[in-house]
Amino acid sequence: MTRTQLKSPASMPAATGSEECRLRNDRQSYFQMVQGLVEAQFVLADQELAHRLWQEVADRDMDTGRIIHLMYGCWFHENLEEMRELDDAYLKLELC
Repeated sequence: MTRTQLKSPASMPAATGSEECRLRNDRQSYFQMVQGLVEAQFVLADQELAHRLWQEVADRDMDTGRIIHLMYGCWFHENLEEMRELDDAYLKLELC
């Protein structure tokens, strides 16, 4: 969806149980990918591993803006609460 096609949260119906599960799994996938990229790029400085992970991001058609937002906006990527708050802020920006 493009930004103009997105609806505001107030106009969206409440998420069903299966939608909530999908969103939770989607978020976990993003968090795992971000943690892997942070390890590869910032800790190990492993260009080959980082390249493979970025290729996986592209192959899975993941939102690169969301990943970059999480990578550079968070100090401690193992802190899931901090990651969740940052991710929520990014997703709210996408709805505007």
